Amino acid sequence: MDKDAINIALPPDPEELKQIRKRRYLRCNILVIVVVFFAITGFLWFGKRPSMAVEENRKLAKCPKFSITSYLDGTFTSEFAAFFNDTVPMRSTFKRVISGFRAHLGIPYEDVYLHGNAPTLDHETPEETEQTEAAAPETTAPAVVPTETAPAETNETTPPDTTEAPTTEAEEYDEDVDGEVTNNILIVKNRGIMLYGGGTTGGEEYAQLLNTYKQKMGADVNVYSMVANTPVSFYLPKKFNDLTASENDNIDHINSLLQGVTPVDVYDALLPHKDEAIYFRTDHHWQPLGAYYAAEAFANAAGVPFAPLSDYETVTKEGYTGSLYVYTNSKVFLDDPEPFVYYKPTNAITTTYYNTDLTNEREAPLMLNIDNLEPVSWYMVFMGGDERITHVKTDCTNGRRLCIIKDSYGNALVPCLTSSFEDIWVVDMRYFKPNIITFMQEREITDVLFAMNTFSATGVNHKKLQKLLDQ
Repeated sequence: MDKDAINIALPPDPEELKQIRKRRYLRCNILVIVVVFFAITGFLWFGKRPSMAVEENRKLAKCPKFSITSYLDGTFTSEFAAFFNDTVPMRSTFKRVISGFRAHLGIPYEDVYLHGNAPTLDHETPEETEQTEAAAPETTAPAVVPTETAPAETNETTPPDTTEAPTTEAEEYDEDVDGEVTNNILIVKNRGIMLYGGGTTGGEEYAQLLNTYKQKMGADVNVYSMVANTPVSFYLPKKFNDLTASENDNIDHINSLLQGVTPVDVYDALLPHKDEAIYFRTDHHWQPLGAYYAAEAFANAAGVPFAPLSDYETVTKEGYTGSLYVYTNSKVFLDDPEPFVYYKPTNAITTTYYNTDLTNEREAPLMLNIDNLEPVSWYMVFMGGDERITHVKTDCTNGRRLCIIKDSYGNALVPCLTSSFEDIWVVDMRYFKPNIITFMQEREITDVLFAMNTFSATGVNHKKLQKLLDQ
């Protein structure tokens, strides 16, 4: 019989078949990997790249222009890498998918999650002076030029870095830091609560600065300190008290050091309304209703008239998800937006805006039309943000002229005071360029209100108050 016929008739060697299958499996895997690689590469290179991250409230990096010089010095490659990484196609979709996974991260306590680390608490007593700031900073809404309708495209401010670790005792103040929010956020059911680190030394510096302002403005000018509590003072479950310092203790310590400066008690003004919508669940700001009650406490302290809410036009917009989603990417906020309710004054007012160096005078409404803005930007309804000087001329005729020196918490106070003062000047301590004392004296200011939350008063932002005196 033919030898080849015998070989054909024999069954194949099992080991040889095993090797054949391995080679086929390997070739198949390689083919799949190559196809997936080229599919991903094609998606990244040819997919439509977004220019705006609505949920992050900022414009994304732009593709740099090529030049020999920029290529040789490395600028082009670094900027192109930033553009390539920042503008991934379907970026928002991927972000929402990832937020679903992140909902299960952190430290779970029933319906509670901790995003980031608890802040290093300030356990310093008032007599000690070595402690530096441990509080998490607070941010503001990005700037928009006030117009009757502010398009979303005008927003160019990059949000603060939410990956920063909390400041420790060994760290110094950062004089150049303007923003104030880290991701030390406790989520209790559907509410985000920023954890407060405290800051006795910062509070003492804040109080001394306000005393200096009072001395420079003179006995005829009334100076007020409104240090606003944040949701941690009202909504933190007692079993998590060890995660935060006491805002009230820090505020009381500040008030004990004021000389000739009148404190405004925000906590007592808001506590009876705790079950009302005085703070956002998805944003670090207070709601306009909370600002209204705080403004009422200030008006009572200042002895000026104050309009009831019934005198305002109430505007409600559904579907607000604010800054705390940006800082946590938590699906809890994304899936449970809240109403955004604000109040428009109906008395006769004229609002003039200036750049932060008092140039570029222009008139525009006090309350922005936010219909064309994405929900995350709705807090900019108040004067369009922070990077401007605002002057409100009202129909009030009591001879009182107010200057509000503020962080972003102060923005929501302004509409509440248009029936209380003839003139209201609003400056943000982080961006104002002229000398503040000269500015107020030239406008014959009769009342000065320092309005900010605890994170600013005891954190790095209060340092800006000294700069305003020196520039």
